[in-house]
Amino acid sequence: MNQDTRQPISASRNRLLAILLQRCPVCLEGKPFDGLLHMHKTCPRCGIQFERETGFFLNAMFFAYALGFVVLAPSALYLYLTGASTALFTGVMAAEILLLWPLVFRYSRILWMHVDQMLDPRRIPGSAPEPDA
Repeated sequence: MNQDTRQPISASRNRLLAILLQRCPVCLEGKPFDGLLHMHKTCPRCGIQFERETGFFLNAMFFAYALGFVVLAPSALYLYLTGASTALFTGVMAAEILLLWPLVFRYSRILWMHVDQMLDPRRIPGSAPEPDA
């Protein structure tokens, strides 16, 4: 196997790891969040601005919706199939939403930033431009 075929696999692996570890979409190292729900304006490592334009994170809502469904659907289905009471169903769903909402919020933004970076790549400020292939 030559070097050209291994590069995309390694790049994909690095990107997936950066998503799981909640890292910058450009340098794949900086931490976008400095608190549970608060983001840095720029990457502490490479200096790239996270919010490209006003309303940039609105598309993260689509990821939040999908993640919320994936997280809540199994619990809801289980409770429905076991015949849980309405009060129990509501309580469990409300507790699950409250406990997991910060993670859904963070990962929806991380996913959107990485998808945006793959669709419209930015370079680290001050880095040399890549040659056209």
